[in-house]
Amino acid sequence: MKSLKRKIELLGMDYRKEMSIFFIFVVLFIGAIGLTYVVAKNKIILLIPSVLFLLFIFGFFMRYDRYLRAFDKAREEEFIHLFTYFGIYINNGYNVYNSLQKIKAFATDSLELHLDKLIQDIDNDKSVTPYVNFASNFSNLQIKEVMLSIYQMVDEGEGGAYISQYQHLFGKLSEEKHAANKYKRIERLKNLSIFPLMGSAITLLSLTLLISDITGGQLSGL
Repeated sequence: MKSLKRKIELLGMDYRKEMSIFFIFVVLFIGAIGLTYVVAKNKIILLIPSVLFLLFIFGFFMRYDRYLRAFDKAREEEFIHLFTYFGIYINNGYNVYNSLQKIKAFATDSLELHLDKLIQDIDNDKSVTPYVNFASNFSNLQIKEVMLSIYQMVDEGEGGAYISQYQHLFGKLSEEKHAANKYKRIERLKNLSIFPLMGSAITLLSLTLLISDITGGQLSGL
């Protein structure tokens, strides 16, 4: 599991800046809760800022995981997009090295940097290491298998058997990615049903505290 600092750095954010923003909001929320109590002197009124404070803490830290999942998803989809072109170039007689150079034209700036490093490493190291290092930029282990099959094209010859192996592994990756995306869309729709339940729970809690406060006031007046 990645540490919080590592997650923030992977997203290209500044760790100190993010923590400074968090503590500023914590101080503001605590101040708002204290001010609400001083002005209203009613524990029921404290429910709203307290719930908002807890939701803020939860949302602030959970968003990094959400951003990372979106980042990994976008990068994997770009890999599939780029290496679809790679397969086309290979089938049209280009070798692995030239095919990798060609697909750079379709890459985003971020992935283009990784492709540049892969090509540079291949120039200096003819082993499998450059391909493994490139695959380490992705969380999906199937991408490592695809890159190993590309290395085999170079190491053992770019014959039809190795092209077929690449196409099989790449096709499997593409199909499973499509199925995963479909499943996530369905699960996202299912998860939306939790919000009405949360609203009902907050309303019920508010009513309970209100009744308790009213009852307590009446009893103290007796």
